[in-house]
Amino acid sequence: MTGKELTFDTRYGQLAGLQWGTGNDKKVVAFHGWLDNAASFAHVAPFLAEAGFEVNAIDFPGHGHSDHKAPGHNYGFIDYVIDIQSVMAHFDEPVIFVCHSMGAAIGQMYASAYPEQVSHLILIENTGPIPAYVSGTAAKSLREALDVWDKHTLEHKRCYQKVDDAIKARQQVTPMDTDIIHPLVRRGLKKTAAGFHWRTDKRLKLRSFFRMSEAQVQDFLQATKIPCQLIIAEPRTYALDYAAVDDRIKALDPDALVKLSGCHHLHMTQARTVATEVLSFLNQNTAHTEASDKATDSAPKHAINNEVKAEIDTKVRPRPFHPFES
Repeated sequence: MTGKELTFDTRYGQLAGLQWGTGNDKKVVAFHGWLDNAASFAHVAPFLAEAGFEVNAIDFPGHGHSDHKAPGHNYGFIDYVIDIQSVMAHFDEPVIFVCHSMGAAIGQMYASAYPEQVSHLILIENTGPIPAYVSGTAAKSLREALDVWDKHTLEHKRCYQKVDDAIKARQQVTPMDTDIIHPLVRRGLKKTAAGFHWRTDKRLKLRSFFRMSEAQVQDFLQATKIPCQLIIAEPRTYALDYAAVDDRIKALDPDALVKLSGCHHLHMTQARTVATEVLSFLNQNTAHTEASDKATDSAPKHAINNEVKAEIDTKVRPRPFHPFES
C-alpha cells in the first residue's frame, strides 16, 4: 500500500507528509525521528490502515519534502511543538499519536500540554529529549553551539550517482535490509544535475543552543494524562542508553511497556509486530482517560510484553553525533 502525498500550510511554510487509509474514521498522526521522514512509517502504516485507521505521517521542517526554514534561522528542538500545533489545527477530533525517536519526545511534550487533542500516545524508542542539560556546562555549551553556527553552510558537498549508493551509505549507520530502508532513503533524496543529495537541511546537524534539564524532561513525562504505550528495543539501543532512562520510564508511567528484540527503528524492521502491539493497546484502551484517572491510580498499569525475557543491557554505548553524512 503506497502512501498518498499530503501537505499542511503553516506560518513558516509548507509541511509535507504521507497518508494511508484515506477517509478512515479513526485518525492517527505520526511523527518521525531525527533526519528521518514520513516514509519511516511506510511499513507499519498499511497494517494500521487495514485495521480502519487513517495514518497521517508528517515530514518535520527541514526533513523529507517539507520546506526548510529561512536562511539565518535554526532548528530549536522545542520549536517543533509549534509545527505539531499547526498540523493539529486540521483535525476536529482527538487523534492518536504514533511517534518514533525525536518525534516521540516532541509528541509527548505536546500531548502533555494538550491532552484534550490526543486520545492515545504511542512512543517508540524515546523517553524525552537527550542529552539533558548538565549543571555547570551552560556557558560552555552555548559558546560551542555558536562557534559551530557561525561557520555553518547550507551547501551539499556530497552527491550520489545512484539511489543504491545512498542506500548503502545510510545502511552503514542504520543497518537494515534494502527493501525496508528504501522508502525512507528515496524520500530523503533530491535529484540534481550532479546526482542525488540528501534533502535534509544541514542545519539539523548543528548543536543545540539550549537543553532542557532532567527535571524539566521528567516534569513533562509526569504530566502525561492519556493512555500511553511505550515500545522499546532490547538490548537497549543508543537512543535509550543513558543513566536517567529508568527514572524517565517511571515518571512517564506508561499504561503499556512493550519490549522487543531489535534495533532503534523497530517500526520499520518489525512493522507487523509493532502494529499488532499498537492495535492491541488501542483495543484495550478505547476510552479516553480523564486527567484525574491516572492521578488516582494506586498501582502502575504496565503491561509488559512477556515474549522478551532477556536482561536489559546496561553497558553504555556512545550515541553517534551524525547518523549519516550530508
